[in-house]
Amino acid sequence: MDTEVGLREEADAAYRRVTLDPVRYAGAAEVTLRRARSGSDVEALVAALRAAAWARHAALDNEGARTLLDQAVRLARRHGLARRLGEVLVTRAVALHELGRYDAAARDLRLAEPLIDPADRPDLRLQLAVLDHNRGRIVAAAQAYRELLDDPRCPPIVLVKAANNLANAQTLLGRPHEALVHLDRAAVLADDLGPQLPAVIANSRAWSSFHAGRLAESVRRFEEAGRLHAAAGLPLGEHLLEYADVLRDLRLLDEAMAAARSAAADFERHGARLMAAEARLRVAHVAVELGDPATALGEAEAAVRDFRRQRRPAWTARATVAEAEALAARDGYSPEVLRRLRKAAATLEGLGLRAEAAYAHLAAGRAALALSRRAVARAELTAVGGLAEGQSLLVRLRGRLARALLAEAEQSSDVLRECVRGLRDLARHRAALPSLELRVLASGHGAELGEVGLRRLLPAGSPSSIFEWLERTRAAALLRVQPPATGVDDDVIALRGIAQELRVARLERGEEPAVLLNRQSALEARIRRRSWAGDDPAGETDPAGVAGLRRALDGEWLVEYAVSGDRVLAVVVEPKRIRIVELGALDPIRQEAGALMFGLRRLLHGTRFSAVAHGAARDAVEALTRLLITPIGTPPDVPLVVVPSAHFLGMPWSALHPAPVSVSPSAALWARARRTPPKGPPDDAVRTRVAVVAGPDLTGALAEAQAVAAAHPGARTLLPPESTVDATIDLVKDADLAHLACHGLFRSDSPLFSALELSDGRLTLYEMLARGVAPHRIVLASCNSGAQRSYGGNEVLGFVGAMMSNGSAGITATDLPLPDGACAGCMAVLHERISRGDSLASAVWHARQSLADGGPEQYVAWCGLTAYGPG
Repeated sequence: MDTEVGLREEADAAYRRVTLDPVRYAGAAEVTLRRARSGSDVEALVAALRAAAWARHAALDNEGARTLLDQAVRLARRHGLARRLGEVLVTRAVALHELGRYDAAARDLRLAEPLIDPADRPDLRLQLAVLDHNRGRIVAAAQAYRELLDDPRCPPIVLVKAANNLANAQTLLGRPHEALVHLDRAAVLADDLGPQLPAVIANSRAWSSFHAGRLAESVRRFEEAGRLHAAAGLPLGEHLLEYADVLRDLRLLDEAMAAARSAAADFERHGARLMAAEARLRVAHVAVELGDPATALGEAEAAVRDFRRQRRPAWTARATVAEAEALAARDGYSPEVLRRLRKAAATLEGLGLRAEAAYAHLAAGRAALALSRRAVARAELTAVGGLAEGQSLLVRLRGRLARALLAEAEQSSDVLRECVRGLRDLARHRAALPSLELRVLASGHGAELGEVGLRRLLPAGSPSSIFEWLERTRAAALLRVQPPATGVDDDVIALRGIAQELRVARLERGEEPAVLLNRQSALEARIRRRSWAGDDPAGETDPAGVAGLRRALDGEWLVEYAVSGDRVLAVVVEPKRIRIVELGALDPIRQEAGALMFGLRRLLHGTRFSAVAHGAARDAVEALTRLLITPIGTPPDVPLVVVPSAHFLGMPWSALHPAPVSVSPSAALWARARRTPPKGPPDDAVRTRVAVVAGPDLTGALAEAQAVAAAHPGARTLLPPESTVDATIDLVKDADLAHLACHGLFRSDSPLFSALELSDGRLTLYEMLARGVAPHRIVLASCNSGAQRSYGGNEVLGFVGAMMSNGSAGITATDLPLPDGACAGCMAVLHERISRGDSLASAVWHARQSLADGGPEQYVAWCGLTAYGPG
C-alpha cells in the first residue's frame, strides 16, 4: 500500500511540475507513466496519464494528449475514481478545445463539475471562461476572469492565467492600458511558476503595449518574448501569431506574412486546429493587403469552414470579412459581398469587439459606395465613427476615414476637416516610431485620407491649398528631426565582413556561397528588428508653406507633380504666383518613361542597335519634355526645383529642362535643406571640409578621385586599400563636401541596406544613419545611387531621401548603372564649378554639358546625372 501511495504522489507531483515547466519535466512524466503502467495501482496510472498528456499538450501534440486522456477517462470510470475522472475531464477539455472540438470540450467540463475537489474548481471555471473567450463572448469571459482574480481560493497558476486572459480580453475590447496593469501584476507571480508563464506574459505585454500606443516598447517586448519562448522550449506558434498582428499594423507586410505562415505550419504540424484556423485568417488578411486575392480567398474560405465547425461566431465573422474583401479584390464589389460584410460587422459589434466591428463596417461602407447604395453606406460608415471613438490610434484613423468617405459621398464640407484630423493623428503615430523605415511605412495608413482630401480640393480649391495638401501627404516621414547618432554594433560589423567575403567569392569563384547568403540574411533581420525597437524619436518639422518656400526659392521656380485617379497635375510655384496645370492622362507618361529606360539599357549593353536605341531614347526625352515640362511654361533659363510624384521615380528630370534642375522628395525637405548651414571649418586638423574616396575594383575611380581632389586644394583622399568603412566614415562624417567613387548597390527589398562598396566591405545606409554620417553635400559617383523605392502615402526611401532626412543639403547621384570611367571628365567639371561656389544643380548642369556630344555611355550619364536638394 505504501508503494502505491508513493506512486500516486509521484504522479501528482509530475503533473504539478509539468504544468509549470513542461519541457524540463516531460521526460520525468513519461518515466512515471511507464512505472505506473507496470504496476497495479489504477489511480496512480490515471494520474500519470494526465501528467504525460499535459506535457504533450504543451508541445502542441493535442491529439497525442487526447489519446492518453481517453485511456485515463476509461480507467477512472471503470474503477469508480470519481475525483480522478473529474480532473482528467478538465484536462481533456483543454486538449479537445485546442483541437477545435468545442462541443466535446464543453461537455467534459459540465461532466467534471460535480466530480472535482473544490480546490480544483478555479481551474474548471478558467477553462469555461476560455471557451467563451475563443467563441468571441469576450465580455462574459472577462467577467469570469475578474471573478477568478477576486477569489481568495484561486491558486497562483490559475491567477496568472486568468490575469493574462483578462488582459487579452481588455485589449480586444479597447482597454489596453487596463490590460497592462493586470499583466504587470501577473508577471510578478509568474516569476515563481517556471519558465513557461513568464514567456506567455511577456508576449501578452508586447501585444497590449502595441495597442496602448507604446510602439517601440512593444517591439522590444516581442523580441524578449521570443527569446523567453525559445529558452523555455515552447512552440513559437502563439508568439508568432500575435507578433504577426503587430507587424501587419506596422505595415511590415512581408514579415507579417512570414510570421503568420510559420505559425500556421507549426499549428498544422501539431494538429492544433483551433489555432491553425486563426493563423490562416492572419495569412488571409495580410494577403489582401499585399494584393494577392487568390491566396487571401483560399485561406479565408478554409478559416471560415474551420471556425463554423468549431462554433466560433466571432472568428467566423472575422474570416467572413477577409473572404469578402478577397472576393471584391478579385471580382469587384457585388451585393453578395456587401451582404456578407454587413452581417459580419453586426455580429462583431454585437459581441462587443469594437475595433474588429469598425474594420468590418468600413469594408461594408466601401462596398455600399461602390454599389451606389447611399443609405446603406451612410449607416455603415456612421457606425465606424461611433465604434472608433476611444480606441487605439489606428482604429480612430478608420473612423476619420469613414467620416471623410461619407462626407465626400454626400458632398459635405466636412471632408477636409476629417482628413486633416486623421492625418494629424497619423503624424502623432508616426512620430512615436523609432526607425526611419517604420515611419515611412506608417504613412501608408493615411494614403486614402490623402487621396480623398485631394479629390475634394481639386474642383474648386485654390492652388495654395492644393499645394499645401500635397505637402501634408508627401515624404512626411523624412521630415523627422534626427536624434544623435547611436553608433554601430557587432552585427553591423559582422554584416560588413560577410559582404566582403561574398565579394571575394564573386571575384575568385564567380559565385556567392549559400551559407554566406544565409548568414547575411540572418544578420540583416536582426539589425532591422533592433532598429524597430530603438528609442523614441524627436518630432517632425512642419510642411512647407507657400510664402516661406517662395523666399527660399529666391527666384527659382518649383513644380510639384501629383496623380489623382489616372490624371496628372502640376502645382507651379513662381516668384509672384502659384497655379495648377492639368497635364492629362498618366498612361502616356508611363509609356514614354518605359521606352526611355528600355533605350538607355540597350545603350549600356553596347549592342549593334545602339544607334536605333540612341534615337529612341532622344525621342522619349523629347516626348516627356512635351508632357511634363512644356505645359508648365518655365522660362528656359530659369532654374527649376522638381518634386515628383512617386509615380515618376527614375524620371531623368535634368534632361527635360534646359536650365539647372534640382529634385527633392518634398518641397518642405528642400526648404529645410536650404536653411541647413555648411559644416564650416573643422575643429581639428584630422577633419577636412572636402573628402574624396575611391572604392575597390574600379580603375576609373582612381583617376576620378585624383582629378576631383585637384579641384579642391587641401582635400583629403582615400584610395584602396586604405578606403575602409571606418576610415571613410571618419573622413566624410562632418565634411562640407564628400565625393565617393565606388560601386553602389540599391536594395529595393530593403532600401536601408543599400550600400557603397569600400575596401573592407559595404557601407550600408543603416550604418551611415546610425553613425550620424551627413556631409553637407555629397557626390555619389556610384551606380543606382539615386534610386528610390516608393511606399504608400507618397513616401520614398533610398540614399537620397535617407541622407536628406539625416541632414545633408544636397546630393548628386544617378539611378542608372554607369560604366567605370564614363563620368570621369564630367566629374572634373562638376567639382571645378563647385570650387567656384556653384550650387550642385548649377554644377551638375555644367558637368552634363561636357557629356552632350559623347557616345552612348556619355548620353546615359547625361540623362541620369541629377542634383537632389538645394546644396
